[in-house]
Amino acid sequence: MRCRMAGRSGRIRSREQKIILLVLAVVIVALLWNFLGVILRLILFAAVVYLVYRLLQSWT
Repeated sequence: MRCRMAGRSGRIRSREQKIILLVLAVVIVALLWNFLGVILRLILFAAVVYLVYRLLQSWT
């Protein structure tokens, strides 16, 4: 009987730990979302500048 209780308690703790980690991951991504958006916009801007540069270079 004692082993069954320990197993069930371990499963509950494991499930709670997974839920806590999932909530923590959501909070971290929510906090970084704006920062990631800025980085993605900078990368997109750099790519467009490079493409326009290559286009202008091909015309000369």
